[in-house]
Amino acid sequence: MEKCSICQRDFEVTEGVFFENRWFCRECSLVYGQFETCSRCKRSVARWGYTTHNGMILCHQCCDKVLREERLARTCAVCNKEIVGPSVVDPQGRKVCLDCYRKNNLKPFGVRIIICASCGEDIPAPQATYVKEKPVCKKCIEKFMRERTFLTCSRCGSKIYEKPLKVGDEVLCALCYSQIPKDEDRCAVCGKMIKAIKFVRRDGAVLCLDCSKKESESSR
Repeated sequence: MEKCSICQRDFEVTEGVFFENRWFCRECSLVYGQFETCSRCKRSVARWGYTTHNGMILCHQCCDKVLREERLARTCAVCNKEIVGPSVVDPQGRKVCLDCYRKNNLKPFGVRIIICASCGEDIPAPQATYVKEKPVCKKCIEKFMRERTFLTCSRCGSKIYEKPLKVGDEVLCALCYSQIPKDEDRCAVCGKMIKAIKFVRRDGAVLCLDCSKKESESSR
């Protein structure tokens, strides 16, 4: 008789699975028996033996090493404490926490370092682009622009980077929309004619009452 490492139930050897010096009953091996390859040591690890970290599959030993290396990479060169939040590069190129940066008056050549909200990499503050008040590095912005599918204007064929404006079945850019004669008002979202109350958005687009309500509710 052997004991399952997960449910602790006793079972016959012929009814279990032996993996990495541990026994598992048949039920637990079916539920948890998902095997992956560790991104670092390339060993085959079972579902209960790995952790996902920054998109990587890591066995427990490699995960501990990666976390330790990341902590060392985020260690202040002056006080040797882990840096939590923004950091600064001093004139010698060392990473320093903000407290030590201020205490040692390193401001002549210091560069504030922040973390990209998308990939987690360190980036100099002047090189960050803020998307919804979160810093994003240039690489992530370029990747987003490459992978994103943009609508094209039905009239001029240019890509529409802002909210598309509809007139009937046409999807228009802001420039083509502004050139439409204003003898009749159509909603820029649904394309229907506006027979009653109309609303004008900041970009000049005319919206019907229903679409205006939907936009105001989604922006809350």
